[in-house]
Amino acid sequence: MSIAPARYDADHRRLRGTRGPALALRGLRILFWGLVTFAFTLIELVAELAGPLLLIAGALWWIGLQILGGMQLEPELQQYLHYVPDMLRAGGYRFTPGGMIRQGLLLLAVVAACRTVNGIIARES
Repeated sequence: MSIAPARYDADHRRLRGTRGPALALRGLRILFWGLVTFAFTLIELVAELAGPLLLIAGALWWIGLQILGGMQLEPELQQYLHYVPDMLRAGGYRFTPGGMIRQGLLLLAVVAACRTVNGIIARES
């Protein structure tokens, strides 16, 4: 009976010694994939908020320009159509209806890509 506890202790010490580094590596792996998932989720949330706003604003602006451009107005009112902007400059950026629509669609594609990558990470982890 005295031999069995000695073997158990020897096995237990051996398992305990190899378990520490493996546990630390597993912890680092979990931390790494947690940070990657956090980054993708943050990017996804920002793109999910800004994408539809840019898409809708650009589409409404483009529709408004098309409607105003196709209107037959009196000559006195026609001169005021030149004040409707087809491009805005703000903070060193140039905004156009087509550009806003493209950026909105691009951000929606970023949302889809982030969700895909997060799904793959969740399935593989």
